[in-house]
Amino acid sequence: MYVPRWFLALAIGVLELTACHPSAADKPIPKKEPAMSQEVSIKLGELGPDFAKRYPTVVKVQHQPAGVDFYGIDWDKRPRGVVHFQKGNASLVIEDVLGISAMQDLGALKAEGFSELNVFAGVTEPDLISHDEARLKTYALLRRLLDTGWKSTIARSRPRLAGKERLAYVLNVTNSIDLDPSYLPTFEEWMLIPSHTGWRLYADRVFMDINFTRESTLTDPAKPGSYLLTFKITSETEHFRSYVESEDRPRWKELLPAILSKLAATRAQREAELKAKGVTIDETYQDPPLPKL
Repeated sequence: MYVPRWFLALAIGVLELTACHPSAADKPIPKKEPAMSQEVSIKLGELGPDFAKRYPTVVKVQHQPAGVDFYGIDWDKRPRGVVHFQKGNASLVIEDVLGISAMQDLGALKAEGFSELNVFAGVTEPDLISHDEARLKTYALLRRLLDTGWKSTIARSRPRLAGKERLAYVLNVTNSIDLDPSYLPTFEEWMLIPSHTGWRLYADRVFMDINFTRESTLTDPAKPGSYLLTFKITSETEHFRSYVESEDRPRWKELLPAILSKLAATRAQREAELKAKGVTIDETYQDPPLPKL
C-alpha cells in the first residue's frame, strides 16, 4: 500500500523540537527548495489517473500486484497542505495536512474511482502544542462540521449513547463506539481518552471517521504534546460493502440485510444491559439511511 514519507518527517520534527539545539552559529544555512503545490482538491468517485493528471508533479502512484493502485501526496516540508474535499453538503476543507492517500481498484470496481480517501493532518501548524489547545482546536473543528450539516453516527452494534454517557462508555468499556462530537470533555477527561479514539460522522451519503493520535512519549499534562488527526472519508457504497467479508463483496447487497439484523439485535442487548444499570439511552438517535438494495 501507499507509504507516506511524512511519518518519518513528523517523528524527526518532534525529536528536534524536544532536543537540545546547537547554537545559531553552528547551524548550517538551509538550501532553499521550490515549494510544492499546497492546495489540493479531491473527491469520491474520481478516477486515479485524472487526479494524478491534475497534480502531475506531486502525486505518487504505487502499483500493487493485487490489482489496485495507491495515489498519495506528502507534505513532508512546510508549508503543509490544504485539502478541499468536494461533495455537496459534505464538502469540507482540511488544513495542516501532512499527507493524503486514495486507492483505485483496477478490476470490477474500476468505474467507481476513489471510494475511500485518507487524510492525515496536524491539529495546528506547529508540531508541539499544549494538550488543552489540542482539545479546544479539535472540538472547534468538530463544531464546524456539525454546524455545516454533518451528524454524529454510532456503529450499528453499539448502544445509542450521547454526551457524557458515551464518553463513560469509551473510557470504561471500549473506544470503538466513538465519541459524541457535540460534547466538549473537560481537560481532565480529555487526557484520559486513549489515543486512536475518534468520532464518526455522516452527511450527504458520505461517511467520515476522524481519529486522533497522541504522541505516547509526550503525555505530561503540564508540557506540550504532539497530535495527529486521521480522516477516513468513505462513499456510501463502500461503507456498507465493508460490512461483509472481502470474498463476499460482490454479493454485499444480498448479504447486508441479515448482517444488519444481527447488529440491531446486538445493540438491543447492550442497551438493555445498560438500562438495567441506570444508563440513559438516546432514544432520539437515528441511524443513517440505508442504500438502495
